[in-house]
Amino acid sequence: MQGNNGSQGHAAANFPPETGKLAVITCSTNGIGFDIALALARAGADVVLTGRQPAEGHEALAKIRPMAPNALVRFEKLDIASMNSVGDFASRLLEAGRPVDLLINNANTLVLQGRQQTSDGFELHLATNFLGHFALTSRLLPLLRASKQAKVVQLTSTGRHHGEIHVLNLQLQVEYTPLKAYSQSKLAMMIFAVELQRKSDQHGWGVTGTSAQPIGSHAAMLANASEVTPSMGWYRRALGLLPSQAAGRNGGAVEALLAKAVPEPPAKGLAELIGPPAPEAVDMRVLDPLMGKRVWDLATQLTGAKWPAALEMAGDAVPN
Repeated sequence: MQGNNGSQGHAAANFPPETGKLAVITCSTNGIGFDIALALARAGADVVLTGRQPAEGHEALAKIRPMAPNALVRFEKLDIASMNSVGDFASRLLEAGRPVDLLINNANTLVLQGRQQTSDGFELHLATNFLGHFALTSRLLPLLRASKQAKVVQLTSTGRHHGEIHVLNLQLQVEYTPLKAYSQSKLAMMIFAVELQRKSDQHGWGVTGTSAQPIGSHAAMLANASEVTPSMGWYRRALGLLPSQAAGRNGGAVEALLAKAVPEPPAKGLAELIGPPAPEAVDMRVLDPLMGKRVWDLATQLTGAKWPAALEMAGDAVPN
């Protein structure tokens, strides 16, 4: 199950003007990705919708354009779990040459069945929730740097609190569980947000790295999953997702995400999307520069991502 399924059309109405800016949102043909795209388009931004299915992309465009007639909105095919697709998508944007002002890494998968592997040989949660976004951010960095105030927002989850980075078993080829895989990928996304800001400060990239936590939409996604049965209540609790959060929360989630992450993103913080947006205490695993470097280096080795400053790569072999 990829994407965020939830109510559509409830995006925040009172959003600061974003006229002339370009926003790229992964998996934005439905769910909270669609709502974010709609809110930005209504605010005057030009938006690139992405997704795996062109038919869904055209449907999303047909919904957004009448509600944001002055915005330039288009669809580009992107399977974030495929390194080839990420490369092709980034190449098309690089060829167009327009600076990217906002990259929202929203695509997400939560698989409640057995371990699955992508065509690149990556565990599916790791590939979709983290490695694909890591590679995409790297490929789009020239366009982000060309913007005056570029922001990269990683969408995380409360599931990260239960996660660990299994550096010697990163692909979870042994002792796999859905919770372990999902939580690791979301923790990696949070670490990536902090490390991206750290690298930007160090190398003068001029890019702001931040993250946001749209809890309501994740609850809706999980509640609507066909794989979920009454016996999966433990899984909801483990991810901090209560059934009462599942219905009709995308509007509030989008409003909080946009209010917190877009105008003034907390450089090393989190937008907690239950109640008013506010920073959340970040545990030391996320702030630890050694862990940040370890995750960055492993992701760079696995994806072949290239960054504009030479990085000291970890000498250890990449876990399988």
